Amino acid sequence: HSKTELRLQELRREFGLVSANFLANNNGSDLNKLFFCEIEFSRSQSSFQRFGVNALPHIRLVSGSTSKLSDESGQMDQSDFARLAESMAEFVEQRTKLTVGPIQRPPFLSKAQISVIVAMIVIATPFVIKRILKGETLLHDRRLWLSGAIFIYFFSVAGTMHNIIRKMPMFLQDRNDPNKLVFFYQGSGMQLGAEGFAVGFLYTVVGLLLAFVTNVLVRVRNLNVQRLVMLVALFVSFWAVKKVVYLDNWKTGYGIHPYWPSSWR
Repeated sequence: HSKTELRLQELRREFGLVSANFLANNNGSDLNKLFFCEIEFSRSQSSFQRFGVNALPHIRLVSGSTSKLSDESGQMDQSDFARLAESMAEFVEQRTKLTVGPIQRPPFLSKAQISVIVAMIVIATPFVIKRILKGETLLHDRRLWLSGAIFIYFFSVAGTMHNIIRKMPMFLQDRNDPNKLVFFYQGSGMQLGAEGFAVGFLYTVVGLLLAFVTNVLVRVRNLNVQRLVMLVALFVSFWAVKKVVYLDNWKTGYGIHPYWPSSWR
């Protein structure tokens, strides 16, 4: 259950959905021809051994003609789990010649919940319209748009979409020392979530400093303060860029070299 990539909880709910729809769509003698059950490993390890289960998820049909429980002929193919309850129903219908019927999923919201939401919307509509006309909503708040822009920028430069699509972990355990965690993986073929966030943070720091210098610092009248803050901003930006270049060189082996203008030579 701790391995979320196996989707055991989701498949368990879908399995229960197939069972409930079979019960709702059938009556009479067919109900006594098919039974649904689940086996929990922590409660029945011996059953897992008798069925020869060595990987999860595992769904199989045991018919009256089954002579050996570990026979894999009644096992559902792993590739069929993608369609969840629908593929499970097709598996049952093909193997048993019984009809499961259409899969009816429960609504996302109950009628009572929908009624409460509609009532709240009707009550709040006049107040919302009044605030919109006065320009006092969150959508009129500059701080909200500023925060959203910074978040989207960080989300983009940190490679977060790459981590979500490829389901990259934040860190790994060191093979040589299980008590040690690896946050930066050397090699261009893999990027951990932690190193993506680290590089995204450095990019964001440089971007915020640039925005501060060009929009806030220029309004400061004291030249000494301007110069001091400018030097600090340049130093921090140089340090952040240097760290990014170093990490890129460490991961990929590619180096970045500066080129002076020909007129300076």
